[in-house]
Amino acid sequence: MINETDPSTLSTSGRLLSYNDAVKEGLQTGIKFTELMDQLINTKDPSVLVEAAQALSVYVLDSDFVTFPHQYNTADYYLIFMSRLLELHDKGDLITLQSHEATQHLTQQITAMGDLGTFAFQPADDTGGVYYTEQVTGEVLFYLNLKRQVMRMNSKAITQLFIITYHDKLENEQILSTTQLLIDFGQSLKTDFGFDVDFNLLDTSNQEFYYVQANELSSEVVDKLFVAAAEQDYMLMHAQDGATLQLPQDVTLTIASHTASGQAKWGLTVQDQDEKMSWFKVLLTYDFLRDWYLDNLDELQIRSDALVF
Repeated sequence: MINETDPSTLSTSGRLLSYNDAVKEGLQTGIKFTELMDQLINTKDPSVLVEAAQALSVYVLDSDFVTFPHQYNTADYYLIFMSRLLELHDKGDLITLQSHEATQHLTQQITAMGDLGTFAFQPADDTGGVYYTEQVTGEVLFYLNLKRQVMRMNSKAITQLFIITYHDKLENEQILSTTQLLIDFGQSLKTDFGFDVDFNLLDTSNQEFYYVQANELSSEVVDKLFVAAAEQDYMLMHAQDGATLQLPQDVTLTIASHTASGQAKWGLTVQDQDEKMSWFKVLLTYDFLRDWYLDNLDELQIRSDALVF
């Protein structure tokens, strides 16, 4: 008895036809892949771009009868997507994609950093997203998930990479240009697709409350800031549940407790008239605040999304 779903029971002709159909199906899968790649590479429509990137990130190209020797991985498609989205927003010249024959994968360099810093996406276990990772140091700057439409900045890695590791190797303008590129990418995700984006310590909004690591900030840490500020002719003023520091150009730094989910937690706010200053920019601008922050990092480290970092 011939079972058409079992090739071993088919006649010789039947087996050959079954084989030929499987090859055709495999080739058709390849053609569909090239169509998606055309969209990823050439489209001017952001919605088509993100759909192609999402489809390619989970696309299974090989079949039992057709195998394609050179393939990008999920993280590579995310990197192409990021580069193309920046290109659509007239920022394509600020990054460079590099293909590595030995590994058959892609990396990215940010023009503002010169020869420093090589970036790539790495798969995030169990979440379906990816981590934007600096390849030399291993620092993970942000998490991105196209399906969930989520982007999360990692304050710890951004601090380590730009406030510590590369602080003396790059000019502040280079660092700010680099982080602005990350902000621009996140803003494009929000504007074009409605992504939920947390800029964390890069956020310049006056409404942003930067939660610090310690639930209860010690008085010793605040006292150290009083001393450091006074040495630079600034006066840290006591305020209800905290303290404020007035900086040039009408920038106000506030240390305060903030009630979230019924529990008071400590953090910082940075406020200015034009909403151009973030805590990150403050750290780059004022050495005494940078030193205070780094010397007390166990308590003052700005928190990141615990679900992805």
